[in-house]
Amino acid sequence: MKSGPACVACGAAMTQPQRGRRRRYCSRACQARAYRARRDTVEIPPRRARPRRLTSVGIVRAAVELADREGLRALSMRRLATELRVATAALYRHFSDRDTLLAEMAELVIAESPPPPTDLTGWRDRIGYEARAEWQLYRRHPWMLAVLAQTQPPVGPALLDSLERFFTALAGAGVDRDGVLSIYLSVSGLVQGLALLPGSEHSPDPAGAEAFRATALELVSAHTYPTLSRYFAAPADTIDLDFDRLLENALALLFDGIAARHPYLGNGRSEPSTAALDGSAVTPHVPGPTLTNPPDQ
Repeated sequence: MKSGPACVACGAAMTQPQRGRRRRYCSRACQARAYRARRDTVEIPPRRARPRRLTSVGIVRAAVELADREGLRALSMRRLATELRVATAALYRHFSDRDTLLAEMAELVIAESPPPPTDLTGWRDRIGYEARAEWQLYRRHPWMLAVLAQTQPPVGPALLDSLERFFTALAGAGVDRDGVLSIYLSVSGLVQGLALLPGSEHSPDPAGAEAFRATALELVSAHTYPTLSRYFAAPADTIDLDFDRLLENALALLFDGIAARHPYLGNGRSEPSTAALDGSAVTPHVPGPTLTNPPDQ
């Protein structure tokens, strides 16, 4: 035995063994006192609150919020479980896979759109309402474009309700089966294509438009591209980047083409007035004069 450091509890001198582990306490009583001192000074962390009871609707709403905030790529079962503070396996008790969850998300957000007003009777106003509802859906939830813009989108009652209204507006006016499908795909494709343009989900950026105009001017000249050079020579703030207005103009052009292709449809407007998706009045589109014999340039 040899002398060593004092007891860490009482400070008494201690002798250490020649072999084995060195002693820190002179007795078991000192060891117990040191243990109680450590126990009383250590802060015990608060118990984590138990997560609320999971429901299918609650999971879908949380998934929609996550997709709205960070996009569809950020949505996974593991990430969603982290957001809800539950085990990933708990989600699979409600949804077998991510595609099933996406289908329920689509059903939830499509059902947000209010039904059309009852005074919409003309085909143009009725399918225009459905087109604007789809457009506003992509404005609220940009990730829905990737979900619906495919040959086999998730089909639920809310989507079927919209399709039924669209098809009825045309079939009831005498359009045949192939014509109804062609018109539907044309209108929906127009809305989805415009929603793909940069900035269509948010307010247009004037600085970005000016940068694009400057780049275009570097590539075009009056000699090689005379029309483009005149167009991009104007300041960027004179170029219309109001996507809502662009949608209305594009729909008017498309509907005029449908009326020309199917003259028996008539102008397709409700009488005496038309209600917009937000309840406000829509100003009827009045086409400009047509030049049957345009003058020589």
